[in-house]
Parts: sequence; C-alpha cells; structure tokens
Amino acid sequence: MGNVFVFAVDGKSPELNSGLADEKGCRLEDVLNSICGEVHAENIRSFYPGGVCYIWAVPDRGENHSIWELMSEGDLVLAYRAGCIISAAYVTLKLDSPTLDACLRGDGGGPSRLLCLSGKPYTGDVPILPQMERYLDREFKGFSRLRPEKCKNILSDYGSFEIFVKLGLKYDFPFSFRHSED
Repeated sequence: MGNVFVFAVDGKSPELNSGLADEKGCRLEDVLNSICGEVHAENIRSFYPGGVCYIWAVPDRGENHSIWELMSEGDLVLAYRAGCIISAAYVTLKLDSPTLDACLRGDGGGPSRLLCLSGKPYTGDVPILPQMERYLDREFKGFSRLRPEKCKNILSDYGSFEIFVKLGLKYDFPFSFRHSED
C-alpha cells in the first residue's frame, strides 16, 4: 500500500510555504547542474522528458526527516491550506541534496530542506467537506503522513490514489463542478 503525505501551508511558515511545487516547475537542466554526481542524471531525465520538473521541500527538523524517510516513488503528496487541498502530485524521486536546496533558495539561509520531485501537480482549492473525513482529516499542520486507515479507505473506495485525486478531489473536473459547501 502506498502513502499520502501532506504539506500544510499556513502563510506563517515561509520555509514550508516556499517549498511547495508550483505549476511552473523548475528547469531540469538547472536541477541536474545542481546535483551533479548525487543522482544519475539519466534516471531523472526519464521522468521529465519535457525538461521541467517539480520539487517539494520540507525543513529538515523535528519529525520531518523520519516522515520523509517513509516516502517512496508513486506516493501521493498533497498541499493543504485553510481547510482545502490546494495541490496534489505523485513522488518520482526523493533527494537529500543540500546543494540543490541551496540553489533553489538562492540565499542559502535557513534550515536545510528534504526534497522530493514529482510530476506536474494538479492545482486548485478543494474544500475538505464532512463527507471527505473518511479519507482526509479536516486540518493538517506542518508536514505529515496520512494515517494508514485513511489510505486504506481511499484505496478501498476508489481503487487507487490516482482515481481519488481525479474523482474524489475532482481535479479532473472544471473548478465550477468541484466540491462546494452549498
């Protein structure tokens, strides 16, 4: 069974907020130049034939490292803010690369971050409504792993995380057809 990881964005933690993958992504060549020798470049190129990759980052502090260690290829990563899932993607690779982290931040300041690369994220605000509590908690803080029973419910009811993202979170639907509180 795969895992689901949640990056909570609260507007108060700039090091976590700035670590979320966005729709623009990063130029693959910039990433490869930053990690030369740390990971075989052809492995990364095979995931990103379009030359753009998407990077999620979490500060390496507290329990984050032990949670990040549980992450593997194919796991689902979600971004959460103010009662909504705002982004979803799948892990292609995880890296503990201070060199790439410093390059991404530019200034090199702050705690080092643990990185994972993903496919292009689905984006848009999806409210977590009461009927979704079987699958997701109503609130998340920091960086966390979704409880195994919630993952089991997703897989039992939807068959895969991909179908859950497309149908449960409705990322395959236009914004106007997504969950509403009405």
